[in-house]
Amino acid sequence: MLNRRFLRVKVLQEIYAYHQAQETDIATAERRLLDRIDNLYGFFIRQLTFLVEVRAFAERRIEENLHKNFPTQEDLNPNRKFMNNRVLVALEANKDLARLQEKYKINWDDDREDFIRAYYQRMREYPEYAEYMNDTKDDFERDKKYLLEVIDNHLADDDLLFDFYSDKLLDYNSDYQIGLFLLWKFINEMGEDFDEFSKMPPVYKTENEAVNDDLHFVKVLFKETLRHADEYQQWVTENISNWDYDRIALMDRIIIFMALTEFCQCRDIPVKVTINEYIEISKYYSTPDSRRFVNGILDKLAEKLTAEGKIKKTGRGLV
Repeated sequence: MLNRRFLRVKVLQEIYAYHQAQETDIATAERRLLDRIDNLYGFFIRQLTFLVEVRAFAERRIEENLHKNFPTQEDLNPNRKFMNNRVLVALEANKDLARLQEKYKINWDDDREDFIRAYYQRMREYPEYAEYMNDTKDDFERDKKYLLEVIDNHLADDDLLFDFYSDKLLDYNSDYQIGLFLLWKFINEMGEDFDEFSKMPPVYKTENEAVNDDLHFVKVLFKETLRHADEYQQWVTENISNWDYDRIALMDRIIIFMALTEFCQCRDIPVKVTINEYIEISKYYSTPDSRRFVNGILDKLAEKLTAEGKIKKTGRGLV
């Protein structure tokens, strides 16, 4: 589920927190990192079940309106398109999602009357909602398209969701946008054959393989970056010209050190892939000038370390 870039970002955040707190216990920090990766996946599950709960609320509301003492014509002949959304109906019936909801202790009953109702009313005001409800096209792809529009156009900037999650989730600030991307990606890739017996994707893409390479990657990247920090500092100091090491932002140092760990410890990852990944990460997590600086120093160190035999890549296309 979580690709390598998201795993790199979580490692980056945890190493940054480790330095800010001036910690010394790497093992404890590693356990916290793995918990936070799991929490990110849990947030994805929470957002998925949130959409399912909004659909269930719509169904309850229609049933309640049918039993009014004086129902309106709209109450008696409701538009059931959202209530019948095939994506959400399939998710509600899925046994593996129910298992994960229980695992992460997600219970929307406590929030049904205020938060869910408030969001449902807000959603009904979206222009995409009216377009969807009035669209004559009624199939799985149209149902999916509507949910993707809601995620794309509204969830990322919704103050109601921000306030709700900021009260309930410790890491919501760092995980919210990533969680929404995972939500969008999952629904976008969901097939019409998804049913009650379909399996949800695991936290790590390699989780169900004989060796969980992604989990191993996270542990190596985190521990070795911290353990070799002094050595990496020396490498960087020796290879920057007209620049004082102490002037390098902490986030840039961590980004460079993580890349050096991949150069030397992760033999199956091409150097160019590593450099490109950390250039992209620097765009979002460091200063505007970081991209150029990170690119320059990593190119220089990659060439030098390769010549010294410290970088040894193996595997197809790497030898």
